[in-house]
Parts: sequence; structure tokens; C-alpha cells
Amino acid sequence: MRWRPIVVDVVLMVVVRTAVLGMLRQWRARVAASPSGPGRRSYRLQIVASITATVGITWLLVWFITDTVGPHWLHTLSAGAALIFVAVAAFVFGYAGWIGNPGR
Repeated sequence: MRWRPIVVDVVLMVVVRTAVLGMLRQWRARVAASPSGPGRRSYRLQIVASITATVGITWLLVWFITDTVGPHWLHTLSAGAALIFVAVAAFVFGYAGWIGNPGR
């Protein structure tokens, strides 16, 4: 078993999660500046989409890790789960942008 690719994947996972938390903090500051109704709904949907995308990226990294080591069933499960979570996050991000920015 080679530990170097696993360590790289775990470091990448930490970087992605840190970036998501930073983006959520920026969005929170922006929504506090303009508390309109559609803006708040869009913000909530962006939070849901961010968490869903983070879970999808985590499943993608599990897929990378289990490619060489790990059970085959987990490798198969993680590929489908990553695809579903990232697709749902993309849809919810698009919907949040459509709600939060009407007519612009």
C-alpha cells in the first residue's frame, strides 16, 4: 500500500473544505448587507448547494482513494454518489442564482 497518494487526497480534501467555509463566510457578510427576501432564499439555497458539493467532492476523493486500495464495493458506490451529489449541487446553485438575481 502506498501512503503518498492517500495523504495527497486527504490534504486536498482539507483544502476544499476550508475553501467552502471561506465562501460561506463571504456570502454571510454579503447577505447581511442587503437582507432582501429573494436574497435570503438564495443564500439558504447556496448554503445547501455548498454543503452538497462538499459532500460530492468528498465522495470523489473516496473514489480516488479506493481505486488502488480499499474494497471494490466502496469504489463503485463512491463513483455514483459523487456524480449524484455534484449534479444536485450544480442544479441548486443554478436555481439559487436564478432566484437571487431576478431580471438582472
